[in-house]
Amino acid sequence: MIDHVSVLGIKMGMVACDLETRGGGWTIILRRLDGSVNFYRNWTEYKNGFGNLDGEFFLGLDKIHALTADRKQELLVILEDFDADRRLESYDDFAIGNEDQQYVLHTLGKAHGTAGDSLDYQRGMKFSTFDRDNDKDSTRHCAEKYTGAWWYNECHYSNLAGKYNDKSYSSGVNWYHFRGYEYSLKTAVMMIRPRK
Repeated sequence: MIDHVSVLGIKMGMVACDLETRGGGWTIILRRLDGSVNFYRNWTEYKNGFGNLDGEFFLGLDKIHALTADRKQELLVILEDFDADRRLESYDDFAIGNEDQQYVLHTLGKAHGTAGDSLDYQRGMKFSTFDRDNDKDSTRHCAEKYTGAWWYNECHYSNLAGKYNDKSYSSGVNWYHFRGYEYSLKTAVMMIRPRK
């Protein structure tokens, strides 16, 4: 479902919602389905968001920050491989900083699920794009090296904004604890909702 959202008096525009999974009420912040949208984009595009709300998209770091600053949010990650094996991983708290803080992943709660926790390694990291290197790796630029954008550390255990269907090491839509670094997942969805 597509819906209008306002947060802190800011008109956020249209968002995609999931009204069914685990009781519904989710706002989708990232969706990968078929490789129809290029996710190898610059800082400004990740800040503002891009893609098609009916298909593949990234909501935008400004909007994600506003949603997570306004109310405590939980995060659900849904992954599926090309053999229809579907896994979920939930985090009971999730929030990122503002642009001045480089959208740091400052809050990540306890993980539960069947996909394995491939996000905790990114906790405390600032967001990186090919034109903004905020990772901790002094020998390489992770976003450039692995054709994505993410909260890279040295570099990642997850890379859900990686290149679709790229099976080269660490460059695809990866979730290390589900299918490893040399498997690019068919579907990846990240969504948040206010904690009850």
